[in-house]
Amino acid sequence: MNFKEKITVITPTFNRAHTLNRVYDSLLRQSFKDFKWVIMDDGSTDHTEEVVGNFINENQIKIEYYKNPNHKKFYTVFKAIQNVTTPYFTIIDSDDAYLDDALEILIREADQLNPNKFISVIGHSVNQNGKLVGTLFPFDFDGSILQMRYKYKVRGDKNGLFITKPYLEFLENFDFEKYKNKYAPQRIFFQIYDAIGLKTRFINKAVRIYYYDLSDTQSMSNDRIKPSSYEGLAEGHLSFLNSYGNQLLSYPKALLRNLIGYQTYAIKSGRKISSIFTKIKNPWIKILGIITLPFSIIYQKLK
Repeated sequence: MNFKEKITVITPTFNRAHTLNRVYDSLLRQSFKDFKWVIMDDGSTDHTEEVVGNFINENQIKIEYYKNPNHKKFYTVFKAIQNVTTPYFTIIDSDDAYLDDALEILIREADQLNPNKFISVIGHSVNQNGKLVGTLFPFDFDGSILQMRYKYKVRGDKNGLFITKPYLEFLENFDFEKYKNKYAPQRIFFQIYDAIGLKTRFINKAVRIYYYDLSDTQSMSNDRIKPSSYEGLAEGHLSFLNSYGNQLLSYPKALLRNLIGYQTYAIKSGRKISSIFTKIKNPWIKILGIITLPFSIIYQKLK
């Protein structure tokens, strides 16, 4: 089979041999065929390698498989992105799936965009029963994730495509190595480019099937509530405050929620009170933080 690729599909995985076929089967059904699938095995101890080997032997799609020590999802994803050579890439978890025309829909939109002004195309997810996850966008629009979440109050886990050139340009100046072996939310990075004005196109079309596996102990939603994740959660809130800064004047609830969230998880992770304030860049947010600190201390004791 001859391969040519316009998009790279990245899947980080850890002990998900039992669900990887969801992604694989959905990729086989894609109406758009010019892609490759990069599987980043983050130190699995189950039979993931055997399962992927069977996929490769079927020779239906181009697959690259990399097995590494367990360094956590945040780091593993960025190691994969660093080596993307196609114009576009997507990220899909190893327990989810794409709708049959997902890549075609996303690439059709991305091909219309100026890579000097845009970095992504984002659509919706549905659950395994076909129900929309969260809410729709008010309309298709070009804008920021901040606007999408806090101006239009759109909820739910979304999914989409990234334009490789501007993404890698930003990644060159982002030290993701410090998050090796640590939990960290992906928003730590995307808030940086979103805040400076690189746009996202939001489309009211579903592209991903999001599976709710409540019993799955490997789920990131389970991982994020562990005490070892408190530092990463604090960094996610801090990134929000430092990235958007004065833009948050328009979204006071989001500002307070993230400020208290940052202080709460920073305290839980063992940071000294003095160091909490030194990491906030914006002076008026820092002052507000001093005012809200007593509430954060009470809140973290109640949680």
